Amino acid sequence: MIAYIINGKSFGNCVDYVTRRTLEEKLSAEAAQKQRADEKKYESNNGEGIVYHLSKDWELIGASSDIRLYEGRKAIADDIARPTRTRKPIKDPVGHISLDFHPKDAPKMTNERMADIACDYMKRMGLDNTPYIIVRHFDKAHPHCHLVFSRVDYDGKILTQTTNFKKNERVCKALNLKHRLMQGRSKLDTDVSKLRGKEKVRYKLTHDLARLFVSPDVKDWNSFLIVLLRNGITTKEKVGKSGRTNLYYCVGKQSFWSMKLDPFLTRENLERVFRERIERRLKESESVIKRAERHAVEEPKLEKKATSQPRVSAQSQSPIQSHKPIVIPPLPFEFLWDVPKSDEAAYRRGETVYTFARKPTDRYKAHYWIWYDFKTGKPQCSFDPPKSRDIPPAFLQQVVSSGKTVSTQSESSDFRMSHVSLSNAPNDAVCIAHGEPVSGDFKQFLENHPDMDFYDAKRKFKEEQKAKQKSRQGTKLSPS
Repeated sequence: MIAYIINGKSFGNCVDYVTRRTLEEKLSAEAAQKQRADEKKYESNNGEGIVYHLSKDWELIGASSDIRLYEGRKAIADDIARPTRTRKPIKDPVGHISLDFHPKDAPKMTNERMADIACDYMKRMGLDNTPYIIVRHFDKAHPHCHLVFSRVDYDGKILTQTTNFKKNERVCKALNLKHRLMQGRSKLDTDVSKLRGKEKVRYKLTHDLARLFVSPDVKDWNSFLIVLLRNGITTKEKVGKSGRTNLYYCVGKQSFWSMKLDPFLTRENLERVFRERIERRLKESESVIKRAERHAVEEPKLEKKATSQPRVSAQSQSPIQSHKPIVIPPLPFEFLWDVPKSDEAAYRRGETVYTFARKPTDRYKAHYWIWYDFKTGKPQCSFDPPKSRDIPPAFLQQVVSSGKTVSTQSESSDFRMSHVSLSNAPNDAVCIAHGEPVSGDFKQFLENHPDMDFYDAKRKFKEEQKAKQKSRQGTKLSPS
């Protein structure tokens, strides 16, 4: 069992949702045309029947004693909201929690048992001193019910337990042990469509990270950050009170600690997996080289036996050729200028580097992606990260044998790939919009023009920048 805390603002809308008001009205209209006996019982209450409803995908299985169940949805919503009128209004007065059970628990999940578990949950959470209803839904493959209650109890006290997610997790685990229910073990099994607000973003982010982690383009920590950037996800690192560096994943203005999402998503665990991947690829490439060497050794022997030709020299029989080391040359002066030494060292190790530099043709510094293209043998520079890279296994083996790694930190102790930026980059975080980095001025321009399309805003911003630059040049040239 897992409990999803939702909360809300309107008691009427929440009661209409859990009692399927729209579906009930549709079925009522159909029943009115057939003129059957059970329709009269429903129509006698002006379409507000709760206990004797026509729909079969929900059922009222529990409620507090002060709820008027037989007087319609409006009366139920009014009774639940009654305690909120005894004090100053609060932001989210509606308590709404969904209790979801595992499909394997469906055979033993009767209405009576589900209602008992729901009441036990409310008691353990401290929500038993408030009016409530319990509605079971049958529209999903897994059993689940909805609790609707007032976040202000009978004494006028605000029930803050609905924001205590740690307590919610402990209560769910205790109830699973008590009633012998299945315990969800992964956020990947969660139906994200049922969540709202920050919880929905948090679970969706976990799903996206798991999906992107197994992407073919992800081969190391650097490429993982590049794939995240393309999907609108950034990272940042903060030093906690204990002195440990914590990794945060950011979507929009919201950031989530990696340990809260999933312990596997910490930087230490991911880099360990990436190292294992590189070692596994190296072993596979070594096995291929050994098979080729054995084939090269055995082939001359077979040819000698088959053709009985005269013996060739030992020099021509040697199957193992000495491979020349692959050396990435330094960046030429005319290609990219003013690159930090630590970044150029990482570039010469075969890494894709995101650095703050200036070309000879540029007036100001900017952020560039630079990498070495092994196919063309030339360096590449772009505002966008590379879609994919093919690094020769021989170069990987050469880097590992030299005691370095392609995807980890550089030789500088203060070098950390945080937010896909380098230690020599400015302190301002790179803004991301539509999967690409933008300047702080352009971010402010987007905020000032919320109704403008991204690419129209980009074109308009460039035109304004050119106009400002021309005006500044005109001011300098004008006589004093």
